[in-house]
Amino acid sequence: TIMGDSSGGGLSAAFAQYLAANDLPQPENLILISPWVDVSMSGKYDDVEKDPMSGVEGLREMGRAWAGDLDLKDYKVSPLFGDVSKFPKTTIFVGTHEQIYHDVTNFYNKLKDNDINVELNIGEEMNHVYPVYPLVPESKEAFNHIVERILDSQ
Repeated sequence: TIMGDSSGGGLSAAFAQYLAANDLPQPENLILISPWVDVSMSGKYDDVEKDPMSGVEGLREMGRAWAGDLDLKDYKVSPLFGDVSKFPKTTIFVGTHEQIYHDVTNFYNKLKDNDINVELNIGEEMNHVYPVYPLVPESKEAFNHIVERILDSQ
């Protein structure tokens, strides 16, 4: 299992794309928690509730720094724009109050369109990386689901 949250979720997805591009074996599971899949922040963000974790302009600035010399839409930093046709079974978590909500749902739809075994778990009115916050009641259910996914692959 490869798992990551936020930028680590985007990095995990990009790594799966790198493995596929180099004909290397995929993990059995890819678990992405609020993955940052578009560091260019080129999507629509106006209709998302205010995310207390991050703002669009701040994310754009961090995206430019993260990408360095790479194009902001290079799959290595923005997996939304890469080839997902060889992805492993993928489980995604995202909250509806995240700035990146639509980017994540677009990524999910891209996986579905490529016939990938993918599951999208949406936390209604949840903020960025909600599954990792132990005091958020919804995180316990998400955490248990993650454990279940990992154990099912063993």
